[in-house]
Order: sequence, then structure tokens, then C-alpha cells
Amino acid sequence: MAQELHVKVRRQRGPEEESYLQEYVLPLVSDEPVSVMNVLEYIYEHQDPTLAFFSHAACRQAACGKCMVKVDGQVRLACKEHAKDTMLLEPYSKTVVRDLLCEG
Repeated sequence: MAQELHVKVRRQRGPEEESYLQEYVLPLVSDEPVSVMNVLEYIYEHQDPTLAFFSHAACRQAACGKCMVKVDGQVRLACKEHAKDTMLLEPYSKTVVRDLLCEG
């Protein structure tokens, strides 16, 4: 397994702004699977506190659906989906509020 996880995130400062890709490199400290939500939280806490995404203490049960994000073009729940190297994370809809946060 790779010692690093490379992730590209489609970012957008606001609904009327142009989107752009930003790449992050995260260290892997074990062979245990990590979720996309774990990756987003790591980026936010250790690399980029400006990254916007849905996170909630109760989110981890794959029940509410609010943490939806596109992972390599497929809409998935960030709390349930396993992260993989070179994944692309994008907003799940075109109604972007900021970064990975969408209306609805």
C-alpha cells in the first residue's frame, strides 16, 4: 500500500465562482481503511481549514445522506465510502454553496 494518499478536490468559493482543482497529499499511518470523511476531516484539521464540506457528530451511520460527494464521478456517502489513492472528490450536484457543500 502507498505511504501517501493523493486526493484532488474540486473547490469553488461560491455559487457564481469558477471551480478549480486542489491536490492534497495525506500520510497513511496504517493499512486500516479510512473513509472519505476521515480524509476530508484530516485535510480540514491539518492542512486546509478553508475546505467546506458537510460534517456532523452524528454523521457516521450512513443514514442522513447529507455528506454526499462525488468520488471519481459516482455519488457516494463520505462517511461510508472507503478512500483510495488518486481519488477525485467533487460536489454531488450543480447547486454548489462552497467547495463540497451543496444546496438541497
